[in-house]
Amino acid sequence: MNCQLSFYKVLLSIINTVLSLLGIVLIALSVYELNSSTPGTFEHVAVVVQIFIGSFIILTSFTGCIGACRHSLSLVWSYAMCIGFLVAFQVYIIVAAHSTDYAANARNDFDKLWSNYTMNMDRISGIETSYHCCGRNSPKDYEPTGGPIPKNCYLKEERSSENLFKEGCLEVVVENASKNGHIGLTIKWIIFLLELCALGIASLLGINLRNKRRREQFEN
Repeated sequence: MNCQLSFYKVLLSIINTVLSLLGIVLIALSVYELNSSTPGTFEHVAVVVQIFIGSFIILTSFTGCIGACRHSLSLVWSYAMCIGFLVAFQVYIIVAAHSTDYAANARNDFDKLWSNYTMNMDRISGIETSYHCCGRNSPKDYEPTGGPIPKNCYLKEERSSENLFKEGCLEVVVENASKNGHIGLTIKWIIFLLELCALGIASLLGINLRNKRRREQFEN
């Protein structure tokens, strides 16, 4: 029995460590996406939810490690309940992620920004600086304005033909959104599978701890 409990404890600790690391990766990826997403859009809301989920995964994993190391039945069952909630919520997130066209959303969001360039100038400038791109499709998009191409369209803001970003921002934004969507979906699936394993092991650990305590009470 003690060997079995030790095995479950070690296995659960390993899974929780991996989950914590993935939670940190998910938060880091979400913070990066948050800086490049438009407030109020679907993508922005989804990123905020990912940050919450990543934080909750870390806290839950920490609880699981403490419960397993201390053989605390209450903490183990509390951990199992939290993991059960995460599994259910993760199913929803994965379904939503599979049904979401991140590239199309990114295209629509950028087109809305570009359609009112004057009001969104600072936001577009930030995108051009971050992604090293210029204009919607190319620097030629600034020709109708009659003014010079913005400094943020140049590397280190040094105006020269060599430093000019030739690629349009729409293509870069859409490509980046698609890439981040695939990476995020992969991480979500890995987290989901690990959460299922953690739920199963936590349940077995909780049952074994409960049976052990009952035997100890009976012997006494």
